[in-house]
Amino acid sequence: MNRFRGVFIGLLLIVAGVAGVSAEVRLPLPSTLKDLSKSGIRLDAPVQMTADTLSYDEETGVGVAEGNVELAFGTRSMRADRIRYDSATGEADLSGNVRYKDADEEFSFDRITININSETGVLYNGTIRISSSNYLIASSRIEKTGKSSFLIEKGMLTTCPCDPEPDWKFEVRRARVTLDQYAIGKDITFRIRGVPVLWLPWGAFPVKLTRQSGLLLPNFSSNRSRGYTLQVPYYRVINRWSDATLTLDAMSRRGYRPEAEYRFVLNPESEGAIRATMFRDRVEQRNRGRYYGENVFRSGPFTANAVLELPTDPRYYLDLVDLDALRSARHARSEGFVSVAGANSEHAVSILWNKDLQEIPAPDNTAQRVPDYTMTLLPAGLPIAGVDFSGEISATRFQRKDAFDELRARGFGEVSRVLPLYRSFTLVPYLFADVLGTRFEPSPGSRSGADRFVPGGGATLSADARRDFPGRSLVHTAGLSAGYRYVPKIHQEDLPFTDRWSRLAPQSQFLFTLSQRLLGVKDGAAPKEFLSFHIEWAYDLGGKETSGSPYVDPLAPYVRALRDQIDTGTGRPPKKNDASSDVYAKLGLTPFDRWRFQGEALFDPVEKTFTVGAVSGEYKKDDDHQVLAEYRLSRDLAEDVRGTLAWPLLRWLHVKAQASYSVRNGYLSEGAVGMSVFPRSDCWNVGFTVERKTQPDDTSVRLSVGLKGIGSVGN
Repeated sequence: MNRFRGVFIGLLLIVAGVAGVSAEVRLPLPSTLKDLSKSGIRLDAPVQMTADTLSYDEETGVGVAEGNVELAFGTRSMRADRIRYDSATGEADLSGNVRYKDADEEFSFDRITININSETGVLYNGTIRISSSNYLIASSRIEKTGKSSFLIEKGMLTTCPCDPEPDWKFEVRRARVTLDQYAIGKDITFRIRGVPVLWLPWGAFPVKLTRQSGLLLPNFSSNRSRGYTLQVPYYRVINRWSDATLTLDAMSRRGYRPEAEYRFVLNPESEGAIRATMFRDRVEQRNRGRYYGENVFRSGPFTANAVLELPTDPRYYLDLVDLDALRSARHARSEGFVSVAGANSEHAVSILWNKDLQEIPAPDNTAQRVPDYTMTLLPAGLPIAGVDFSGEISATRFQRKDAFDELRARGFGEVSRVLPLYRSFTLVPYLFADVLGTRFEPSPGSRSGADRFVPGGGATLSADARRDFPGRSLVHTAGLSAGYRYVPKIHQEDLPFTDRWSRLAPQSQFLFTLSQRLLGVKDGAAPKEFLSFHIEWAYDLGGKETSGSPYVDPLAPYVRALRDQIDTGTGRPPKKNDASSDVYAKLGLTPFDRWRFQGEALFDPVEKTFTVGAVSGEYKKDDDHQVLAEYRLSRDLAEDVRGTLAWPLLRWLHVKAQASYSVRNGYLSEGAVGMSVFPRSDCWNVGFTVERKTQPDDTSVRLSVGLKGIGSVGN
């Protein structure tokens, strides 16, 4: 390696007595060795050496250092009982407890003979250790065949160098090792605590410091839909900013499924990946596939993000994907947008494509936004004392497969002014207007248009208070606000239902909120939240008249929108003359480090029942020390109990479990239990996991074996 060459060049400088060398024994600088710059050697290199005796023969060019030899050359260091170097041939002989260290590489041998010109030699009875990955390669004889390549006879490899015997190791009769690439061996025996458990005639193991192309360890799993699955991935380095993985899934029930994934990182804020798979499904007797990926790009004021999710058929996720969010989704959503931000505005152009997954027999009325332009005006002061203006302008083309197309333009603007009243009291009155115009096809061959104008306004009165407790390093903050919003009733029945902005409900509504926080404050540390509390309630003088839209009103406060979402999910018709909203409250409590309790509720004061309720408690030290319990209720929709446990029951036995139980339906909707054994150390483990799902009905069993630094099988 170049590191070896540098060390021995440093040794040459030391033995020659070059300036800058510090040694207990100094010799005059030989004139024949002064001119070393032609070999690329810096004579002012920071080289230091100590030894009991140091000698140099100018005629033969042989230097010898003996007795407690210690050498430092930049970041490298070496120790030995004796070092002999022949400057004429480049041969070096190091003997007696030879120790060499450079960054994360450590060499420890009884003797090393090496030629620094050819960078070849022999290392006797010792080890090579890479501390960053905990690799340990040992043999009684290691032949150095190149800069970073070695030939091992009767050696061993492990990433678990425990004393006196590694927990596991690969013994090889003969192996060729290339640092930062692979160790390729013959006649391999895998031993656990010295006991042979597996023999292989040939094998290749990664010895990686940087990314390298090659086969990754295979994974094995089993479930009802796919059967037994063997996953074999191949990793390919393309260049310093991109790579790819080619994977073959061999499924006993459905056949062979290849998948390609390409990844790139353009800069610290720009990265992405795109994946594609297509195969012949034996069960369905048809071609099935999925194209998906994501992209995030930022450069100055420009942003270009994209999300791709496109299966070939609606049941692809149910049959072949484990992610529950995709299994229950209404649409497969793909979106891309480009935006540019200015000082007080932002322009964005996007495309949104939804693929229907519900297989409803009725005509597909799924709307695609192709394209959608939006200009957002950030709050900015007008040349009128204290008045701020903000707004949004958009233009969208809606395309449908089995219904009318629509071209819509919309604008929203708001003016407001902040009026300080007394100390922490502030009043913010505002006026706004929403304008919408649309041209659409109510039936094939005909075209119609409609528009609407919605004015509105209101005001918000808020008060903030703070109290410090210096003796206890505590800060208590409280905020109270009361707001009023008015939206008149307008004619909008001729507008098509496209999204939440198609209908706006009239309002004459008050909104009250109260928020409190208790913080711990210490010098030089970030504030720590011990307690947080938020409550919200609304009252509509007009009795909350509905908009008639199936979408949630965008101008409604959160406490109203949350109730509307629950009613929409359960299929309950919206209520009229419901002047009082539900009461929303959220509580967070962190009494001790690693402990967190949370509660959330949406309470109906008329029916005196909870629309939404949730309470949870969690202890978390790290991913292996975690306990979580949660109860969640959504009236007429779901009632679930969820729990998570990750804990080492014994030093060598770790358990991870999670479960969701539907109280409403009376069955376990999802659950998984896994156990991992870490014999004596954490550098290898054996795991067994059972996962059960009811929607769809499926049970998966996985057995995994992990070797630290090598990889895992079965994950």
